[in-house]
Amino acid sequence: MVKLQLLLIFLTHLLFQGSVQAQYSASNRIINGENAVPKQFPYQVFLEGRINCNWITNCGGVIISNRTILTAAHCISDSIDALKIYFGAVDRTNIYETGQQRLIVKRKNIIVHPEFDLKQLINDIALIRLPVEIRFDEYIQPARLPAPDKLYDDEIGVVSGWGIFDRNSGNAPNYLQHLNVTIFPYEECKPLVHKYEGFHAKFFPASYICLKPSQGITCNGDSGGPLAIRNEDGTSTIVGLTSFGLETTCKPNMPDIFTRVSSFLQWIKENE
Repeated sequence: MVKLQLLLIFLTHLLFQGSVQAQYSASNRIINGENAVPKQFPYQVFLEGRINCNWITNCGGVIISNRTILTAAHCISDSIDALKIYFGAVDRTNIYETGQQRLIVKRKNIIVHPEFDLKQLINDIALIRLPVEIRFDEYIQPARLPAPDKLYDDEIGVVSGWGIFDRNSGNAPNYLQHLNVTIFPYEECKPLVHKYEGFHAKFFPASYICLKPSQGITCNGDSGGPLAIRNEDGTSTIVGLTSFGLETTCKPNMPDIFTRVSSFLQWIKENE
């Protein structure tokens, strides 16, 4: 039987996304993050889903080529018939923002991983094929895909998104937020997560990647957004996609769970 805490997680995310497809605490805005500046996260996109002719704040995503974006599978509810994608945005409400571009993509361009399982919290990844090539500039750039065999344990990364920042009010920021984080080794994260009584999955797949508990955390609205590593040449490598948290309240000092992108490189190659 699904435990009460998991049910509360489902209800919280359901209300936020206007979706019938969320069951756990899909991570949405960054708690204790900082405002981003233009050009800082050129690989980040913001997604709005169209449901019954209404545009609803949805999730984040990551550019990996001029025709391909990655996001979380749980962001793509059955009722969404199109996505509006914001490129190069920091202030998502400012249509005149320098560098910002928007593109509407039909449902047929969205590919959800065929083995995505919301109940078991696995394979939480989706791919968006853009109908036109995006022209790269200083505001819009792709992130690199990770090496297939690199774990990135204990490395410093950064998460970013427009998810809620006030757990009590549910307010979401207009400006993109970011937070520096440390990647938690798999074997250290696994036992800590299994101790949490709200986590009902009986296994902890290698396709998860965790963040060490800290004073900051992703929250409702950051789903599908990037966990990235900054490279020496100034580019970034996308190592994770924001997937779920263990608390509906986005309580800091809890591990955050991301989809490990390196686990899906073959699937990405076959579908982009």
